[in-house]
Amino acid sequence: MKRVTGLLFLLPQLVLGQDSWRGIPYPMNRWGVSVMGVKQTEKGNLTGAGIVGKIGRKETEIKIDFLEPKDLKVDADVQIVKVDYFVLPFMNVYAIGGKLDAEVNFNLGKKIGKLELEKDMKLPPIKAEGKLYGGGALIAGEYNRIFSSLQYTYTRIEMDGDVATKSAEVAMGRLGYVVYRSKGYSVTPYLGAGYQKTDSSMSGPIPDVIPGVKDMNYRFEMELEKVTPSVGVFTVINDSFTVLVDYSFGDRETLAIDLGYRF
Repeated sequence: MKRVTGLLFLLPQLVLGQDSWRGIPYPMNRWGVSVMGVKQTEKGNLTGAGIVGKIGRKETEIKIDFLEPKDLKVDADVQIVKVDYFVLPFMNVYAIGGKLDAEVNFNLGKKIGKLELEKDMKLPPIKAEGKLYGGGALIAGEYNRIFSSLQYTYTRIEMDGDVATKSAEVAMGRLGYVVYRSKGYSVTPYLGAGYQKTDSSMSGPIPDVIPGVKDMNYRFEMELEKVTPSVGVFTVINDSFTVLVDYSFGDRETLAIDLGYRF
């Protein structure tokens, strides 16, 4: 009965959009829209790599597996639009959508089936465009100017031409301090750590890199599960405009700039 009573009390607060919930004021205007630019370099491990091609006059199809693929590197430029809403003073939910340009570099190692090459095989860079969409939630609080937050985002990435289909889950924790606060203005630098889990499969045509084998197509599978540190600054201007600058480093190096407006 207590749970039902609590829900009956909470629903009108959310639906009517009151300025506070149980006396707790919202930290800023509840709706927000922002644009974000991200430049990211991501390193991961190849869990599987192979080539399918044709050989000889009869065009017999062959499948070649790289037994010890080493790594891959993805450089991406991303543009994102985000819409968010404070459902509670300490909880924000959001949806994102955008596009990206990526360049992928592969190091496939020396062992191809029973054949061992003299040196690692590195394929020419593969360039592709795509779109992304997803959403997430953020829980945050402040005490004596000490700010902390936890954030989770799920993103789906689809590259043009079926070059790659990828899902990413990112959890981020931040701890900061409000170094300046005046009427409608605040500056909060922070330290953070992010956990990212990425699964990706890629396929497409490649140049003839093996003598006698033509019409080759690659097939790669990748996973990345890393914790990366980050630093950043969050600024509020006139209670309506927000600026976030975030830099993470390690196996996933990212520079993100977010410009927002709240209403």
